[in-house]
Amino acid sequence: MLGYGWIARAHAHALLTLDHIAPLPRRIELRAVAGRNAARTVSFAAELGFSRSASRWEEVAEADDVDVVAVATPVEAHAEAVAAAIRAGKATLCEKPLGLDAVESDELAALAAAAGVTAAVGFNYRYIPAVTLARELVEAGRLGPLRHFRGLYLQDFKAGSAQSRTTHGGASAVLDYIHLADMLLYLAGEPEALQAQTARFVSDTDDQFAAVLELRDGATATLEASRVALGWKGRERIELNGSDGSLWWDLEDPNRLHVYLAGDERERLGGFRDVLVTNPDHPFIDRWWPPGHVLGWEHALVHQWRDFLTAALDGRPVPARQASFEDGRRAAVVADAIVLSAREGRRVELDLFARQARSRLEETASLR
Repeated sequence: MLGYGWIARAHAHALLTLDHIAPLPRRIELRAVAGRNAARTVSFAAELGFSRSASRWEEVAEADDVDVVAVATPVEAHAEAVAAAIRAGKATLCEKPLGLDAVESDELAALAAAAGVTAAVGFNYRYIPAVTLARELVEAGRLGPLRHFRGLYLQDFKAGSAQSRTTHGGASAVLDYIHLADMLLYLAGEPEALQAQTARFVSDTDDQFAAVLELRDGATATLEASRVALGWKGRERIELNGSDGSLWWDLEDPNRLHVYLAGDERERLGGFRDVLVTNPDHPFIDRWWPPGHVLGWEHALVHQWRDFLTAALDGRPVPARQASFEDGRRAAVVADAIVLSAREGRRVELDLFARQARSRLEETASLR
C-alpha cells in the first residue's frame, strides 16, 4: 500500500473484509505500507495489520515479497509510483484519477499494456450493486436507444473555514469528480464533443464545473459538480433517459435503483419502480447478508478488489466491468477536454483531442 490517508485505510479495510466474506484461493497478506510521514505510516501499519512500514515508496513498490501494489497517494504522486510498480511486474491498482492529465494517463496505460500486468483504476462506484444493475439493464437494451445522460456531484468540503480549504489536496474539481466522467463512459459510452465552464471561488484551481456533451445518435449528456455547494456532503446522482425507459440512482440512497419502463405505463402501471437492490440474484449480494440487509459505500471496494485480485491470480486483464488503465485514460481525456473548453471558451472534439494528447506523448517519448 502506497499512502496512509483515508482512502488507503478504506482499501486496507476492504482487503481485510474480503478474506472472510469472499475468500480467494490464496489468502491476502498485508506486507508493507509506505508514506512520507514516518510516524503516521508506522501507526497505519500497526492499526491495519501491515507487516512493516517504509518512508520511501520504492521500498514497497519494488519489493521482492510484494505481488500487488495499491497506489493511494495524492494524484501528483501517482505516475512515478505506478510506473515503477508496473516495471517491477506488480499487479497495480491505482486510486482515481490515473494521472494528472490525459498525457500522463496515456503513458501509464501504454506502459501497463506493454508489460502485460493486471492493472486497474479505482472507480469503485462501478461496484455498487445498484450501479452494476443499471449497467446490466442498459446493456440488455431495456431503456432503448439513449437520449440523455445526467451526472451530478455536489459537496461542500471546500466551502468552510480556511483550514478546511487546504486539507483536501490541490487537484481541481474536474479531477476530484472524475467519477462522473467514468460513469458517463461506463453507462452511456464515448462522447464525441463537449462544451464546458468552470469557476473558482476559494481555491487556486477550479471549484466547480458544468459540461454539455454530445453523444452518438444525437443523444446528449450533462455533467455538473461542485465542492462549494453548501449543505451537500456526497450528493451524486446519475440518470439515463432512453426511448423505452429511464433510470436514476443517488449515492445518498445507494441500495435503490429507480427504473421506469414505458411498457409499464401502457399496462396502467406507470411510474418509477423503486428497486431495493439487496436480493440474492442482484450483483454481488450473494456474498453478503439475507435479502433486505443493505450494503454501504465501503462494500464496493470489496467487490472491486475481489475482481482485481482474481484477475491478478489468473495473470489476465481485469473484467470488462472493472475500470482498466485504458478506461482511466478515457476518463482523463474527458476531464482534460472540460478544462480546455472552459479555458478557451469553445467546443472540443474528443477524438481529435485524444489524438493530440497521443501525439504529445509520442513527441515526449522521442525526446527521451
